Amino acid sequence: MSKSKIFIGISIAFTVGVFVASLWQADHRIVLSAVAVGTALIILLYVFDSPGAVYALFLLSLCLGALRLQAAQLPNEFSQLIGQKQKLEGVIAEDIDIRPDKQLITFRPFGHSQNLLLTTTKSQSFFYGDKLAVAGKITSAKEFNDFDYPKYLERFNIYGLAYYPKILILKSHQGSQLKEILLKIKWAFVDRLNQLYAEPENSLLLGILIGAKKTLPPEIVDNFNATGTSHIIAVSGYNVTILISALACLAWVFGRRAWFYLGIFTVMGFVIIAGASASVVRAGVMCVLALWALNSGRQYAVAPSLFCAALIMLLINPKILFWDVGFQLSFTATAGIIYFYPLLSLRFKNFGEWFGVKTVLLTTLSAIVATLPLILFNFGRLSLVAPIVNMLVLPLIPAIMLFGFFSILPFVGPGLALIASLLLKYILFITHFFARLPFSSLDFKISIWLFWLMILAEFALYYLLKLAIKKSGEGLPSTSFPKT
Repeated sequence: MSKSKIFIGISIAFTVGVFVASLWQADHRIVLSAVAVGTALIILLYVFDSPGAVYALFLLSLCLGALRLQAAQLPNEFSQLIGQKQKLEGVIAEDIDIRPDKQLITFRPFGHSQNLLLTTTKSQSFFYGDKLAVAGKITSAKEFNDFDYPKYLERFNIYGLAYYPKILILKSHQGSQLKEILLKIKWAFVDRLNQLYAEPENSLLLGILIGAKKTLPPEIVDNFNATGTSHIIAVSGYNVTILISALACLAWVFGRRAWFYLGIFTVMGFVIIAGASASVVRAGVMCVLALWALNSGRQYAVAPSLFCAALIMLLINPKILFWDVGFQLSFTATAGIIYFYPLLSLRFKNFGEWFGVKTVLLTTLSAIVATLPLILFNFGRLSLVAPIVNMLVLPLIPAIMLFGFFSILPFVGPGLALIASLLLKYILFITHFFARLPFSSLDFKISIWLFWLMILAEFALYYLLKLAIKKSGEGLPSTSFPKT
């Protein structure tokens, strides 16, 4: 077994361990005993040069995944304060989440390692790092409509809520200086775009560039969901790849090593600015690994990179596996493109490219196939027009990002903003038109049993495609991203 396959196996086993522990709360002493037995078994099998040592390593990784989740499940520090009015002082720990009618503040009281989520009006202006005095009633999150809202918040280290408390700003600049600088750059960028673009084009552009989609009207968000194009307003690897590609032109000016460090800093900064969602962090980790491979002269293997990103993220915060649908969709969509796209492109190699349309279509189909069980299980909606709409809008995204970003420049900015606005209007029209078509999407909620059956069907489809290609004598392609 190759080293890359062993690493992928370790990552999958660790993920399975986290998943099993999310469903079944085993006694930590049992898990620790399993870790000890697994470690002893690996040593014993390795000494006797047995191939079973690899499988013992997978078993150990599974136990370590379960142990990592147990270590992350901490008691609620605010349990004694729930239902009571409190006066607390602390700092704003994350960027402000501004909605059309309110703003949400992640507040960390002094003496605590966990956060409270404050809901307040837009009458006051707050910023990351502000020291606050908060007076209000602390409440706990409640489950609703089969949605585990408390667990959803816990993945952000939020363990309590306060609705419209009295808030007094005591001091500013109490957080990380670097993070504050990056967020100031973000909001200066947002303010400049607010001056150049009308709504809803402005909110759509912010969603495409930095994932700030929460100011979009609900009907427009519903149009994107109905047409299967909501991924364009969620920053992903596509955005980060374009960013790194734009920086590549600087490599010949400053040298490869300087470009490497500039790329690392840019990716990390962009992850913070874009809100560090699961899809952004996953893309950031994979891009950092790609930069490291290019700088060291090593070959970049995209599949191990994906599993490495998953392993790193689960080591940091294992709660995201079970309670973050964005994490699940980001990884399954990327895995679908990595594994299904090369097979589909080989099967349809005799079809013309048609100005990149075939690539967009096969990429979209690969992602849809991989994410379909998750989408139906979590959202109960199947878009029937997604392939067509993606072919019509995806080729324009790089141009929108280019003109939209550089529209902040003086003199030429308004002209670039006019071009970007026309393209944004086109996307809004296309998604609105197709979303209003009869049967553009179907409501189709599936049970947990059908969900797992569909997962098995996906694996069967993958191996059937491989078998058909092998029988045709064309040779199996290596897993890779499509060239876009």
